Amino acid sequence: MHLPGGRKFAFATFLAPRHPGEPERELEDTDTDSYFESARVMAYRLLHSPSARSSAKIDFIALVTSEVTQAKKDRLARDGATVVVVDRLVSEWITPKEGRWQDVLSKLRLWTMTQYDKIAFIDADHLITQPLDGVFDDPAVAIQYTAVNASVMDAAPLPDTYVFAARPEVGNYGHDNPPNEGDYLNSGFFVLKPDMQMFEYFEELMLPKHEGLFRTVFPEQDMLNYVFRREGKMPWGSLWQGWNRNFPNEDDFRYGVHSYHDKFWDAGSDHVLSTIWHSQRKEMEDYWANNEKKA
Repeated sequence: MHLPGGRKFAFATFLAPRHPGEPERELEDTDTDSYFESARVMAYRLLHSPSARSSAKIDFIALVTSEVTQAKKDRLARDGATVVVVDRLVSEWITPKEGRWQDVLSKLRLWTMTQYDKIAFIDADHLITQPLDGVFDDPAVAIQYTAVNASVMDAAPLPDTYVFAARPEVGNYGHDNPPNEGDYLNSGFFVLKPDMQMFEYFEELMLPKHEGLFRTVFPEQDMLNYVFRREGKMPWGSLWQGWNRNFPNEDDFRYGVHSYHDKFWDAGSDHVLSTIWHSQRKEMEDYWANNEKKA
């Protein structure tokens, strides 16, 4: 959606098959895919819900790999999402600690979506309790100039300017509030400026000749921490801590954080926040049941 001044922003999430690298069964029961259900709840919250929808009608992108079933893509489109199908992005040497993360490098294709000025990415396993429009005006997402430092060698040319801001990794449910600010970012919630040169830089880093340049336990997160490292030419910006919290607890909710990163469908997640997520899911289901009945 175009905003005053001609700016165009979007929220985005990412969805891949539950079994990475393998096509899903077309008749798969979508109710058993918690990430898909959570992405639907997110679409409802950002596009339709009275308490969290965007006042500017900002686009919501569902970035999906081609292996995701047509039924899921159609459902997300009916929910109001802009469904963008992308090929999997893989590297021979950037391999995940767990198989379920095999497709996460595909999130980097957001940098190719240059029709947008800025995109706020949110992992599908999120709870959103308040509007997030203001994240696009956070001081940390202002356009930055890439530093000129001849002593720092780069794998490929870097763009002259960039935008990349996130929240530091919290690390545990017992964190202080507000949490301590660290130098290692969490890639579940970030804001970027799309740029093809930046994407080409990512592709260069994926080549085998760069093996060992950074750790790869969490593929896209570790790559982003390397590319936007604080001591590098494009240091990442720290968003206001109220926009998002990973490893959330009840104190975060009382503090008024706007979004929370956890698997709220699991019994192990915080009880209060999990209850809210399930309530939002019911609200979403009722909303579509009523609206599709009228159609």
